[in-house]
Amino acid sequence: MRFAELNAAVVELRRSLRTFVGETALDEIHIRPPARENDEASFMRLVNWSYVLLFEAGRVTVPYLMKLPGMAGQAVERLQEGRGVVHDLRTWSSHNIGFSSERDAAISRRVGVWFLARCKATEPRDEGAWRLCFESLCSEVGLIMEHCRNALASIAADEDEAGAIEELRHRLDRSWPTDRFDEIVADTCTRLGVRLKVPGFRDQRLAQWREFLATVPDSDDPRGTITRLIERDVVDHTNDVLPIDGEDVMAVLDLAPGPAVGNALRRARDFFRSGIRDRNQLLDRLQREESATREASGDDA
Repeated sequence: MRFAELNAAVVELRRSLRTFVGETALDEIHIRPPARENDEASFMRLVNWSYVLLFEAGRVTVPYLMKLPGMAGQAVERLQEGRGVVHDLRTWSSHNIGFSSERDAAISRRVGVWFLARCKATEPRDEGAWRLCFESLCSEVGLIMEHCRNALASIAADEDEAGAIEELRHRLDRSWPTDRFDEIVADTCTRLGVRLKVPGFRDQRLAQWREFLATVPDSDDPRGTITRLIERDVVDHTNDVLPIDGEDVMAVLDLAPGPAVGNALRRARDFFRSGIRDRNQLLDRLQREESATREASGDDA
């Protein structure tokens, strides 16, 4: 498939979604599209463009339609595989992927296998190979678009499937942007007197919050409900994370790296759970305990 054909399929799907679902069902893609079809730069642009399409502009709509009946004989697993390829290629091309972790190694292997199947090389090197990979990726993404178009046509034409349209609208309505969750986290931290790095805290829980938000009944206040969930998560996090680390313990107790540092941190956690939450108070308690232990050892000697 050529990129012009893929782009036309996306435009057609977006137009149909706006007609039957709403304006926000598939956002516009504003990053630069590929200029050619047979070079590395154009392939990388296609990867990024496809990622925005499937994971940002269509983050809610595409996975929802992929699970509905669309193309005869087209398994959901095959469509998921194509979406996964885009995710892997984008990670491979945009991040410092190595072999330091099992996840990185697995992504590198999957990308290498994908390239081998398309151009008989673990990574394209010439114009012919880049063209084969470019057209193959267009076809895989185009297959997802075709399925989504057919699935939408099916539920739009069947009055008995009106609930599927309403369910998609409901999911889109509950598909809050990331900064809306960040605002609630920041407000919660201010209210509870807690200091957190909001992006890192949010990234660990965003998928869970979005999944929960989609289940909140229309009769409830979604912001109030998600605020209570975030408050619980903030409290649980602060109840779990010590305000000191091994380096703090080594400096205050004059310890070398080793088991003694771990033992001191375990005692610090006991003090933390008993109600000593301030960093300086925790270190002071450890220091006083250590001094008492050394004095007792000296007396026994």
